[in-house]
Amino acid sequence: MKTALTIQAQEKARKQSVKKSLIKVIIFLTSPNFFTFATVIANIICWWGNIIDNMELVGWGGIIFLAGFTPWAWRETARDMRHPERFE
Repeated sequence: MKTALTIQAQEKARKQSVKKSLIKVIIFLTSPNFFTFATVIANIICWWGNIIDNMELVGWGGIIFLAGFTPWAWRETARDMRHPERFE
């Protein structure tokens, strides 16, 4: 007769050190989809600011563009540093 080795289940589940929702938010903010969304919104705001001749609105459009571009650029830069063979 064969004997089987069993692994005992832990009595209490381990608490996660990072919330899953936080990780999902970070992934979303660094995704190309968010970058595209922020770029389109910034473009519309800048376009409207130029039409009504409001330079403050154009500035806000630039800030929104940077808010979408910066996390995406950090992610792409980190990815390129980890995988330099992508450029060879």
